[in-house]
Amino acid sequence: MPNLKNYKLFIHDHINSRELSEVYLSEENKHGKLFITLESSKTKVDQQEAINEIINQVSVIFDTSHEKDSEMLLEEILKKINDLLPELSSELKIRSWINKLDIAIGIISENNVYMSAIGNINTLLIHNNKYKSILTTEAEINPTKPFTDITSGQLDKGDALIISTNSLFDYISKEKIKQIITKYPPRTSILEMQKLLESVPDFVTFNSLVMKNTQAKDIATDEENIESDSLKTNIIPKEYTQEKRKSKLVLDLKAVNNIGFIQKISKIISLFIYFFQIISKIFIYIFNKIKVIILFLFSNKYRNNQEERTLHQIKDKINDKYTWYYKLNKKQKVTLVSLFIIILVFLTNLVFLTQEKAVKETNKEYANALLLINEKLTEAEAKLIYSDEQASELILLEIQDIINNLNITSQENQEEIDEIALTVKHKLNKVRHIYEVTDPTELFDLSTTILSSKQIVQKQGVFYILGDEKLYKLKEDSLEHLIDFPGGILLTDWPNKNKLILGNNEQYFIINLDNNELEAFDFTKSAGNTSIQDLNMYSDNLYVLDKDNNQIFKYPEYYDVFANGSAWISDEITLNNFNSFTIDGNVYIIDNEGKIHKFSKGSLEIFNYHELRPNIGPNSIIKTFKDSDYLYIIDPSNQRIVILNKDGNIEDQYTSDKFDNLIDLAIDPEEKAIYLLNGNNLYLLAINE
Repeated sequence: MPNLKNYKLFIHDHINSRELSEVYLSEENKHGKLFITLESSKTKVDQQEAINEIINQVSVIFDTSHEKDSEMLLEEILKKINDLLPELSSELKIRSWINKLDIAIGIISENNVYMSAIGNINTLLIHNNKYKSILTTEAEINPTKPFTDITSGQLDKGDALIISTNSLFDYISKEKIKQIITKYPPRTSILEMQKLLESVPDFVTFNSLVMKNTQAKDIATDEENIESDSLKTNIIPKEYTQEKRKSKLVLDLKAVNNIGFIQKISKIISLFIYFFQIISKIFIYIFNKIKVIILFLFSNKYRNNQEERTLHQIKDKINDKYTWYYKLNKKQKVTLVSLFIIILVFLTNLVFLTQEKAVKETNKEYANALLLINEKLTEAEAKLIYSDEQASELILLEIQDIINNLNITSQENQEEIDEIALTVKHKLNKVRHIYEVTDPTELFDLSTTILSSKQIVQKQGVFYILGDEKLYKLKEDSLEHLIDFPGGILLTDWPNKNKLILGNNEQYFIINLDNNELEAFDFTKSAGNTSIQDLNMYSDNLYVLDKDNNQIFKYPEYYDVFANGSAWISDEITLNNFNSFTIDGNVYIIDNEGKIHKFSKGSLEIFNYHELRPNIGPNSIIKTFKDSDYLYIIDPSNQRIVILNKDGNIEDQYTSDKFDNLIDLAIDPEEKAIYLLNGNNLYLLAINE
C-alpha cells in the first residue's frame, strides 16, 4: 500500500505580495494526484485569468485522459501547456512573460513522482539523512517549448521530496529543512516551518509541496499532532500565522522608493474602493440570484407568478407586432411580405454563391498545387540523372510540405493525393538508400501470451524476451514462461556463460539458464553509481551507463558475481541526454539527438560517420558485439533499421510500414539476419545478402 503522504505550504498575502502565486493539489483518482505550483511577478497587466486557464487546462486533461501510464499522461499535459503558454503570452503582451514564470507540474502515483518544471523551482530529495537538489531550473526557457524534460523516481521508506519556489530556501537553510522533514511527517513539517517563518515580511510568498514515504513513527507523530490540535490547540493555524506576520513592522525598500508620490497613493486607494464596490455588487447580485432560485424552487406562488408574468410578456410582444402589422394598409402589407421574401432569397443565394466560390477557390488551389507537384517531381528526377541526390531529396521534401498544407474537400482528390504522397515517400527512401521491406517475415506473434514486450536476447538459437514482469523463452515456435520478474526493465546476455543479467529499478540478478535460478547482486552504490540506464557484458566484465552521474562504470567478474566497480570514462562529459550504449572493446553511445559517440579506453575519440538522412531520432538503440564489423541501430521515430560499418560508412538501411513500434533487436552471430522486436511481433530481417 502506498505511504506517500503530501502537504502544502502556501503563505501568500494577495494584497501585499509582489507575486501572483497559486498551488493546486487534486483529489486522488485512477491516475493518482496532480499537483501544480505556479508563481509570477506582478505587473500592471492582470495575469490571474491566464494563471486560472493554465490550472484549468491541466486539471481537465488529468481528469478526462484515458492514458493509463502516468509518465505518458504527464507528457500529454506538457504538450498542451507548451501550446497554451505562447498563446497566453501573446494575449497578455508582457515582454518575456514565459521567462518570468515559475511552474512545477507533476503527478503522484502510488510511491512514484513524475514532474517537470520551468523557472526558479527547486526540488530537494532527502534520502538516508542526506539532501540533494535533483532539479534546478534556472536556465533560459525556450518560449516555443517551455517544458522539455520529465524527472521521475520512486520514494523509498523514509525518503522525502520538497518542491518549492526559491523563497523558502532564502529564509530556512536546506540543512534545517532536512532535519525537520526527516523527523516529522509532511503535515507536522509544514507547521514547524510556519513557526520559523512567523517574522518574515508579508510581501514574501512561500509556495511549497512536501511529500514523504512515511514510516510507522511518522504516522504515530502525525496522529499525536492531530490529537494535540483538537485537545490542546497548541499548533498555530495558518490564519493566525499570516495575521501574526502582518503585525511585524517591516521596512520595505521598494515601498520606501515610492513615498512622496501622492498621486499614486491616491490612485491605489481609489482602486481599493473600486475593488470593494465591485465585490459588494457581486455579492448583492449573487444574493439576489440565490434568492430567486430558492423562491422558484420552494414557493408555488412565486413560481406561478413568474410563469404568468413571462407568458404575459410574450403575449404582449406578439400582440404589439400583430397590431402594428394589422394597422398597415394592403399595399404596405404586400410590400413588407415581398421585401421579406426578397431578403430570404437574397440570403439563400448569397450562401450558395459563397459556398460555390469557396469550392472553386479550393479546387483552383488544388489544381495549382497538383501542377506544382508534377513540376517538382520532374525536377527531382532530373537531379538524379546528374547524381545530385541531395538536391533531389530537398525537392521531394518540398513536395511533402505542399501535400501536408493542402486543403482537400473531395474524396476523389484525397485518394489522388494519397497516391502521390506514397510515390513521394518511395522516391525519398530510394534517394536516401533506404530499402523498403513491404512484408517482413514474422517469426512469432507474441501477443497471444505477452501484453507488453521490453527487451530481447538471442542465445544459441533461443530467444529470451522480457515483458509483463516475466522472462519468457522462445524456442522452435514454442513460447514458455521461464520466471517471474516484477518491474523488469533491463536484460542483457553474458556471452561467455550460459547466463543472462536482469535488472529492475531496485535490484539486479544473474539468471543461470542451466537451472533457471536467480542470484541477486548489489552494485548500484559502488564507485558512486546511483542509477542504471543501460548495461552490457564484455570479457566477463559488466558495464553500466549511469547518465545521472555522467559515467560508465565497470564491474569485473568475481566468483560468478561482480566485484566493486570503478569509473571507466576518464574524460569529463555530459551523458544526461544519452539513451543506449554497446561495447566491442570500444564503447559506442547514442544520444537522444541521434548522435553517436565513440570511447576508447575511457577517452572520447573522433568518430566520423556518414550523415544519415533523415537524422536518427530520439529513443534509438545501438548494438554490436566483440567480433562484429557493424553497428546496428534501431530508429523508432523513422521506422528504420540502420547498419553502419565501424569506419562510419552506411552499410544498409531498412524501413517498413510494419515497423510501427520498434523496441529492441537481436543479431544473428553470423550477421546474416536481424531479429526485430516490434511491439509484440518478432520479425526476421535478412541482411548482407
